[in-house]
Amino acid sequence: MKLRTKKVEIWIEETVGEETAKFLVSPATPKDDFDLIEQSKTKEWDRNQRFENTDFYKFKMTKIVNTIKDWSGIEDEKGNDLECNRYNKELVYLHNPDLIDRVLAKAEKLGQKMEEEKKEKEKNSDAGQSGPAAREK
Repeated sequence: MKLRTKKVEIWIEETVGEETAKFLVSPATPKDDFDLIEQSKTKEWDRNQRFENTDFYKFKMTKIVNTIKDWSGIEDEKGNDLECNRYNKELVYLHNPDLIDRVLAKAEKLGQKMEEEKKEKEKNSDAGQSGPAAREK
């Protein structure tokens, strides 16, 4: 049985107006999201009590950096290609949050679809282990 053992990267397209850009995304697994939340927490002490706060901006930026691996068709106001790096990802997000949110949403849907397919394959392979044929062995 072939099982996925590494993260999958998929090119998706997003259109703004009449222009289209492509994004290479690596959909997050549920464990990835949990780890990101844990990494985004800060701990503070006040009168011998520990408080945890989640830095949602740090969470969002880390998710963007980890999900978007590359892009093509992304340019600045002067028409110069923007390199896909952490700084430019943050710049694009700060000035175009709706675009990045749509890309993240598509990546999340792809991740959910892949998880469902994985569970379906596991379910089907387990189903083949029971029944009359398995009892005859």
